[in-house]
Amino acid sequence: MKGIIKEGRRRRYILFRIINEDKIDISKDQLIYEIRKRCKDLYSDKCKKMGIFLVRFDGYEGIIRCKHTEKQNVINLMNSINRIGNESIKVETIGTSGTIKALISKFSDKK
Repeated sequence: MKGIIKEGRRRRYILFRIINEDKIDISKDQLIYEIRKRCKDLYSDKCKKMGIFLVRFDGYEGIIRCKHTEKQNVINLMNSINRIGNESIKVETIGTSGTIKALISKFSDKK
């Protein structure tokens, strides 16, 4: 039966950028730690339940995956991150899509 989407399989991919005036290097581990911490603070939930997964991050730009029903919560979560460690940063969400390929072709500087 084609065309039937299994429950819980619909995902959204969110492209984001880290803006950091001090030009510090931010590791994937540091970002994951901060995402988990903010998720618990804001939603008293675990990232796994919301389907949050950091797909790609290069220190400047990244893609995070979530359940389609949690898209707006994850955007709010990402935009609320303003520090990593002792460094002040800003996370800017660029766009969302149902596939990584479409997300990159529409929004990324690195095509």
